Amino acid sequence: MIALHQFGTTVLAKRTGLHRSTLSPMAEQQTLQQLIDLSGKRALVTGGSKGIGAAIAARLVEAGAAVTVADLDPTGADFANHLGAQFVRCDIANATELDEAVTVAAGDAGLDILINNAGIYPTTGPVAEVTDEFVHRMLDVNVRAQFSATREAANHMPNGGAIVNLASIAGLGGGANISAYSASKGAVIALTRAHANELGAKGIRVNAIAPGIIDTPGVQEQMEPLRAGGLDIDARIAANPVGIAGQPDHIARGAVFLSSDLSAFISGHCLVIDGGSTA
Repeated sequence: MIALHQFGTTVLAKRTGLHRSTLSPMAEQQTLQQLIDLSGKRALVTGGSKGIGAAIAARLVEAGAAVTVADLDPTGADFANHLGAQFVRCDIANATELDEAVTVAAGDAGLDILINNAGIYPTTGPVAEVTDEFVHRMLDVNVRAQFSATREAANHMPNGGAIVNLASIAGLGGGANISAYSASKGAVIALTRAHANELGAKGIRVNAIAPGIIDTPGVQEQMEPLRAGGLDIDARIAANPVGIAGQPDHIARGAVFLSSDLSAFISGHCLVIDGGSTA
């Protein structure tokens, strides 16, 4: 016999053994403002000084979180200072530096949010021309380092938390000349699902975002050779059903959603944000 009250937020389930104390904070009636409020939360954003990472860091600060920006580029300190965030120089492929970044972000209170944003995304070229060294570097940064960051962050989340991994629509479908990148992002999605199952018992939700083509300096740089060949890059970036160029803030909004109690019953999910490109 199952009884549901208050729009399903109070559950009495004799057959399943569920009771109110096992439910997430979402079980309590909260206002929309309360659900999105990240005040008192501590967040780490890797690769957080440029592009998508910078947009995510800015939105998390706006939502009230105490943010640590970790980036390989030391000039990111100026950006972090502008946000009112702290900065840690970090090469995520370096285990010592990554552990230090997580420790600094957690402080004495522990970590609540990890945004696994840092990664590399060069066009890899025809499979016959891609070297083993290139594939190793791609997988080390985009997969192994995200795995390590999740492990270290989870060890600093005594009260549970939210982990958001940056994947890509390239991880959902193949594409010519991006095989190593596609493989790395497909692995990120698989890790997201596996870690969601493993860490859920600790109150840690793990989700991913799969952006489409986003108008960032890095993407512009990647496409520059194509521009020289006559490609209208702006039109290419906006070539989706919505018909607008994807911006870093579009991804940042999704990251705030997956980091907040708005998504308290979502884990193991890959949120596609691509203007309908994969529809």
